[in-house]
Amino acid sequence: MSPPPGYVGYGDAGAMSPFQRIGGIAKWLVIALAVMVPVQALGIVSLLGFRDDAQAFLDGEISEDAFTDSLGSNLASLLSLVLTITIAVLTILMMYRMAQNLQGLGRTGATWGPAWSIAGWFLPPCAIYVLPWFMFRELWRGSDPSVAPGDPSWKRGRTNPLFDLWWVLYGLVPVAGFVTSAGVFTNFQDIDADALAERLVDYATINVVLSVIGIGTTIVYLMAVRQLSQRHMAATREA
Repeated sequence: MSPPPGYVGYGDAGAMSPFQRIGGIAKWLVIALAVMVPVQALGIVSLLGFRDDAQAFLDGEISEDAFTDSLGSNLASLLSLVLTITIAVLTILMMYRMAQNLQGLGRTGATWGPAWSIAGWFLPPCAIYVLPWFMFRELWRGSDPSVAPGDPSWKRGRTNPLFDLWWVLYGLVPVAGFVTSAGVFTNFQDIDADALAERLVDYATINVVLSVIGIGTTIVYLMAVRQLSQRHMAATREA
């Protein structure tokens, strides 16, 4: 779809583009998300291993030292942490540039300016990421290449349901696991080995279910990022 008259894009000879490129950031973000999926799958295998070691410890088949040592060797958690930080940084950069580009696209009346790409992830209610969800919806509407600069109708455009699904999976569903999976690991230093082992066994099922949902969340987010970046690049005429 060709942009409407009035757009100044990267391919306009002799014109100074008001837009910042997001293609490279989006590409690396998609790669990081794609790598995250098998890492999350490896995490499920680790969870099942923890459960088996915990049960073996409770049954007296392995020592306490062997049990606690097994919990310390979790490559999946380390890789997941590195990828999570990478994805977070790339997401913020992409959202920031997109929000700046909306100004160049003449999207007047935008609610979420560039600064919200950072603040939105930390301000209450940060645990369920309402503000980033709202911002993604606005970025999608504002990136419509068929809407002319200055046309206020962009705010009435449809949103991508993938971002709604992402928010449900990423913001709402994990709340159910805060008391269970979060409690198992955040309180690791505060309980004895027997209590920890019992938690690992008792909450193994819900932890695995939440991990499977986490894989689905990553896939949904990957799809949403690809569609949003392609739509945004069409609007700004980024090659």
